[in-house]
Amino acid sequence: MTRRHRAGAVLAAIVASTALAAAQATRPRASLQPAVAEVTVAPGTGVELILNVSMPPDVHVQAHQPKDPLLIPTVLTVEAPAGIGVEAIAYPSPTEFTQTGRPEPLLVLGPRFDIRVRVSVAADTGEGMRSVPVVLRYQACNETVCFPPARATAAWTVTVTRTR
Repeated sequence: MTRRHRAGAVLAAIVASTALAAAQATRPRASLQPAVAEVTVAPGTGVELILNVSMPPDVHVQAHQPKDPLLIPTVLTVEAPAGIGVEAIAYPSPTEFTQTGRPEPLLVLGPRFDIRVRVSVAADTGEGMRSVPVVLRYQACNETVCFPPARATAAWTVTVTRTR
């Protein structure tokens, strides 16, 4: 390789890394907000918790089950404390989204959507407040590019009481 070719290769690498750094810096972030931040529930019962997810306008996230196995699914992980069990997590139905340069449409959610989580409180759970944190892993896409995967966090406060 000549000195001129090496210089061209180095310049191409610099341009590529600068473009990647710029894309990373402008990566869209999800905003998570519990629909109701604090709920009260009796031992031996359950409750549905709703998480509002918002992306910037014109940005979507991959569906929970994307068509393309190379894309990152949107997955909510609930870190339930002792005495609280996760019965079900319900994702909304995805929509098709055409992205420039892709032969098949993507299955996406957003830019605003809700995820519903059904939790149950064990009958022998003592009274008191418990934090129920969640982590949303997602891959955001706009009309031209899918960004690297990202994570966002939120939490509900569940107060367990025998009197309601």
